[in-house]
Amino acid sequence: MLRELRVANLALVDDLVIGFDEGLTMLTGETGAGKSLIAGALNLLVGSKGDKRLIREGENLAIVEGVFDLSDRPSDLSAFADAGLRIGNDGLLVMRRELKRDGRGRVLINGLISSLSIFERLGPRLLSIQSQDQQRILSQPSFARQFLDRALQLDAELSRMADAVASFKALRRLLGERTSEQEFADQQLELWEFQWRELDEAGLSVDEESSLKEQLAFGRNLRGLMDGATAGIRDLSQGEVNARLLLARTVSALEPMAGHSEKLESLLGLIRDAETLVTEAGNDLERFTDSVNVDPAQLDKLEQRHQLYSLLQRKFGRNVDDLLTLQNSLKDRIERQRSAVTDIGKLREDLATVRGEMAAAALDLRNKRLAGASQLALRAEELIRPLALPELGLEFCLAADRNHEGEIELDGHTCRVTEHGCDLVILRVRTNRGEAWNPVGDVASGGEKSRIFLGLSVLEAEGALSPLQLYDEIDAGLGMDNAVPVARLLVRLACCGQVICITHLPTVAAMGEGHLQVRKSVHDGRTTVTVEPLEGVRRVEELARLLGGEQGSGEDRKAQLAYAKQLLSEARGKGI
Repeated sequence: MLRELRVANLALVDDLVIGFDEGLTMLTGETGAGKSLIAGALNLLVGSKGDKRLIREGENLAIVEGVFDLSDRPSDLSAFADAGLRIGNDGLLVMRRELKRDGRGRVLINGLISSLSIFERLGPRLLSIQSQDQQRILSQPSFARQFLDRALQLDAELSRMADAVASFKALRRLLGERTSEQEFADQQLELWEFQWRELDEAGLSVDEESSLKEQLAFGRNLRGLMDGATAGIRDLSQGEVNARLLLARTVSALEPMAGHSEKLESLLGLIRDAETLVTEAGNDLERFTDSVNVDPAQLDKLEQRHQLYSLLQRKFGRNVDDLLTLQNSLKDRIERQRSAVTDIGKLREDLATVRGEMAAAALDLRNKRLAGASQLALRAEELIRPLALPELGLEFCLAADRNHEGEIELDGHTCRVTEHGCDLVILRVRTNRGEAWNPVGDVASGGEKSRIFLGLSVLEAEGALSPLQLYDEIDAGLGMDNAVPVARLLVRLACCGQVICITHLPTVAAMGEGHLQVRKSVHDGRTTVTVEPLEGVRRVEELARLLGGEQGSGEDRKAQLAYAKQLLSEARGKGI
């Protein structure tokens, strides 16, 4: 519910804070006092366009802020949480709209900057503003269907329908993709098979490529390697003058003197180690030269194998790792293509099954609608006829959405189907006996539309929590007596949620649990709008004013005040 509304620098409002209670609150005031300005401020909280011309003269910033208590509305708390908006344990939600004369305005939720789209999407969960002209809502193609489904509580059937349609669309998309893939693959299959055989027969290996490079490097440089090894053997151990011989001479020369110097003894040890290493190196070189036995024919084979690796890498533009990956990918493509006929056949079978489930869900939804539509229309007539529409007739007309390119067969016709089924639902109305039946959105009178909408709202709201409903002069064009049933229906609607009604009729205003008066006054040369709660004598005086008693005097005035008290007494069941 709306706990508090703050409006600042908007049109004729300076800084206004209005508190609201549960139930039905009446909003009255003189013509032009600014009642519709309150409705306009609330409209900004549901995402309506903010006109900079509404900013109060001389100000740069206009503010509208609503404090909502969602502590007893878990579904709304969940909806805001799903949108990423955190609400504290107190359940309070503060929605703020700022209009700037210079620059862009802002929207904030609980102090955090948000977006206008959030207001547009979630605002209607908090409040609904109904004016005399309901044509925009009643004329929406989906209005009758949505109302019928909500009133008949067809959530389970709609969920089943939506699941079937989603499955059907997913399978149809998958079948289309698989069929297109098959058609493309048919053209590529021969090439894929040739490429895979070529790579498979090559028997590529990353380790082999590395080994080939090493072996070919050795074979191609064999002469130089052997010459180098022979020269090393000669210089280390077999030449007339070699390193091992020279080191041996040095050891022989130093050994007699080593005992006289620790430092010389240490150096002698290093020379002996060098002699040992030189001897081992010479022996290893000899073993290396003895082991080398390169077969020219084998070297040719290595060259051919290496050329195959180079050829395939140039041909496919990939290294060996990527060639192996391509080989596996080609194998998967070929196997997938070979199974395409089976896959597509299975998808078609699944699609036919889901199509049947979709048709069954659509038929079930239609039957539930047909079964409940007549009774629902009668209940709506009973609610709305007392609202100065005694000859009102309502009927829900259901027709299949026929389309030769539709997805299902229903009642012998090809029909287009959506997550809402395949029915076109129209709510037709006749306001006077003998007139033609027409869609409810075509009703000429704005007052009649509002009263029809009120009755439908009450019918839909029974047993459910509704958002704040604001009705702007729903009783326009009615006399005081004819408006009483309207007021009673508003009281009934307020049992399911908070209702605010802007009215000029005392018989309606007296029915409110709360009463707010909008006044316009001039202070310091500026016009300002104020809103004050009325109780006791002040409320009686306001009802008397609505009775036409503002200018009255003497006995007339007394009679108007007495009648105002009577209205309150009858509405409340007690005196004032």
